[in-house]
This record gives sequence, C-alpha cells and structure tokens, in this order.
Amino acid sequence: MKTNENSKSCLCGNGEYVVITCSGACDLGQISDLVARKLRDNKIRKMNCLAAVAADVKPTIEMFKEANLLLIDGCAVDCGKKILDKAGIENYKYLRITDLGYVKGQTPVTDEVITTVYDKVTIDYYR
Repeated sequence: MKTNENSKSCLCGNGEYVVITCSGACDLGQISDLVARKLRDNKIRKMNCLAAVAADVKPTIEMFKEANLLLIDGCAVDCGKKILDKAGIENYKYLRITDLGYVKGQTPVTDEVITTVYDKVTIDYYR
C-alpha cells in the first residue's frame, strides 16, 4: 500500500459545505459513495469521512457540528444517521437513497442511477 509520507493528517476535505456517506457494501452504499465523490469532483461539496465520527475523532466531530453537512445513507438501516446522532451531531441535511424509490439489493450501479441521484442532491441539497 502506497502512503503519502509527507502527510501527517487525514486528506479528507473540510470547509463550510461537506458531504459524507454510508459507503456501505450493498449497491445503494456504493451509489451513495459515488454520488458523494461526484459532488467532491465537481466542487459542490468537500467530501469527508463518516468513519472518523464512528472512531470518535473529536476535531472531525466538532468540524461537522459547524459545517453545512450533508449525509447520504443508502438504505433504511440508517448507519450514517445513527453514527451522527450518537456523536451528538444534529444539524445536518439528510438523504436516504431508498426514499427515492431505489431498492437495496436490486439497484444496478450505473451511470444513469448515479446521475439521477446526483441531480436530486444538487437540486434539493446544493447549499
């Protein structure tokens, strides 16, 4: 595994507008992750790491409390939401992909699906 020897900290993005995602192993987790990366790549939001909250990384938790935070969960298990709620992060925007009509385990990970979810996010959760 190649590492960045010059980096002493996480390379996650931070700033006023942040997106995090469940990035779960199912199709909807993969879609949520790819949508977040597309938001990052198009400079709509900075992408950061939900796992840092689960690992109780205090600077990340405090930054998320101040940011305009968008969480994308794939399904109704709400892993991301539960992590944020447990950490006391309350003021965030939330999208669950199953609420858009997609079904866990039955949704192909295609450019069309990713674009449809991305378009929904950029319209409803842009800022």
